[in-house]
Amino acid sequence: MNEWRIGCLKGLGLLLSCLLLAAPASAANCRLSLSQPIIDYGLLRPGEQLENRGASLGKRMVRLNVICVEAAVIALRFQGVPANETGYRFGRQGFFNLTLQHPQLDGKPIELAQWHNPTERDAQLRPGQSLVVLVGGAPARGHAFSAQVQVDTWLSSAATAVGNKTTYEGNGRFELVSGG
Repeated sequence: MNEWRIGCLKGLGLLLSCLLLAAPASAANCRLSLSQPIIDYGLLRPGEQLENRGASLGKRMVRLNVICVEAAVIALRFQGVPANETGYRFGRQGFFNLTLQHPQLDGKPIELAQWHNPTERDAQLRPGQSLVVLVGGAPARGHAFSAQVQVDTWLSSAATAVGNKTTYEGNGRFELVSGG
């Protein structure tokens, strides 16, 4: 599993960052890792204009890799505090979504699907759901999985209307799922 954290500081400014930490994977013969431990969204200063409905803090990419000693069916989930059916909480008034892009198994492009419904092709890691690697429409075994994780973070306009420095955080962890 890999811990992930987004932080944000507002008032004199709004500082946004993600912390991604590597931790032991749940599948004994596999190791899960991320390319970087911190994503820094920078500083949002008071007076910067945001849309009435909120602001996208932009998309950031992190590389996710799974290496297995023995070939294994690779399934992943992200454990975090749900904000809605598609994303995870970022502070009290924001959320972030995680989408896997360019997934590969042993160097070849593959598809991803919901673990409990392989006919539902999906690349977004949603709360309470797991994604499984598919080749030819069926769960596939392999030694090396890689994908780019697109992190898309949003803040409500109300979240930026504070007078003091304020920290917003979102966190969770990537996990390998064995048996779904």
